[in-house]
Amino acid sequence: MEVPLYESLEDFKDNYLADFSFQAEVSILKYLSMLKKRYNIYIEKCKSLHEKGDSSLFTLFDMIGELESLLPYQSSFILKNDLLEKFNPRGYTYDDFIINPKLLGECVDFGNIQEDEWEELYKKIRDLFMLKKTISYKQTLFSERMENFYQIIAFIDEQIELEKTLLLRFEDLTKKSNADKNIDLNSWELFNHIRYNDVGYLERSRYLKDITENYYPDLLKSLLKDLEFYLFIEKDQKEAEYDSDEITQAIKEREAKDLPVPRLDIRPGHLLTDRQKEIRETHTKENGEKETVCIDLESLLFPFEFFSLYEFQRSIIRKIKELSPEEKGIQTDIDISELKTSKTQSIALLHHTGILDFLRTQYPTLSDRQLAGFFEFLTKEPITVRNQSSQFTRDKKSVKYPIKNKKDIEDLDRLLVSFGMKERRIL
Repeated sequence: MEVPLYESLEDFKDNYLADFSFQAEVSILKYLSMLKKRYNIYIEKCKSLHEKGDSSLFTLFDMIGELESLLPYQSSFILKNDLLEKFNPRGYTYDDFIINPKLLGECVDFGNIQEDEWEELYKKIRDLFMLKKTISYKQTLFSERMENFYQIIAFIDEQIELEKTLLLRFEDLTKKSNADKNIDLNSWELFNHIRYNDVGYLERSRYLKDITENYYPDLLKSLLKDLEFYLFIEKDQKEAEYDSDEITQAIKEREAKDLPVPRLDIRPGHLLTDRQKEIRETHTKENGEKETVCIDLESLLFPFEFFSLYEFQRSIIRKIKELSPEEKGIQTDIDISELKTSKTQSIALLHHTGILDFLRTQYPTLSDRQLAGFFEFLTKEPITVRNQSSQFTRDKKSVKYPIKNKKDIEDLDRLLVSFGMKERRIL
């Protein structure tokens, strides 16, 4: 159901929760993030229309260009890049420069102006700041017109933080149980730091040791739960930043490159709760049996957003297993000897992971047989002698192409999950 765009904060407050009740299969955090994006898009659209018929900025650039012939490069650079405020210690206003253009000389260097050029320079300075004053006035009017929408966005931000806080308090029982030890895990800030900064393996290892007090088992398990909860919330919110048009475009781009569209594992109907069954039935009635409901949006749109956190998650799991070998249900490094694959499936993995595409990009002249020979050399397994080099073809319509259908892709994904190269996702 399309949510109305409210023009006042009061109307928004009165209706946004009622509108949310009609949104099937969407969490409140995701709903709020979608609303925030929609209002931001609307403001940008209004701004674009506002500026479309206004040539003031182009005229401003022309005026500054004319001043470049009179002023030194540094002074022109300051004016062109709107840096005057940093060189204006007395705080002169546009009106001050219009009334007395000489004041600009206290902010920027006029250089070696000839006697007959002063009058021209002062006139250009007056004209420049008169135009700047006009542009500033128009921007103020636009901001006032958009003020209600800015207030709505600010309110949405407050509600997003409130929802996060409530969810964190609900999940904070483990930390409270350790309160007598004066432990402050502050895990949310740690996850944000790892996610948004270039944090290497060594630094992540130090964080893990420090925050769990030298790998205290209970703290390791608590940290793992906190991280799973963080990923659950943040991925949901990140997905809400993309609308249907952007998702469709991303799918088309992958298909144009002959790349598979990443999809989620579908939970069998008999394993769903009554509420989940109801949601799925509602979605099917509204949209039909569309495959788009199975698309892995994370892999499609932001595959590396949480990469460092997945690495951190694997480090926690390995340490838990190392300290508690009896732990069950925690996936650790797979025993390769347990995996059984055919030669065709091994070649299919090279296609599915993009390894062959990468090599072809790096070495465009390589033939299929040369690629087959290269992997034959690495694996010491016969490929070319068994005429399997044809399975290295990039033609997906060829009968030799090793990935035939959706089931083949699902089987390959399961193998990648075993190696931690793909996260198991359940819908």
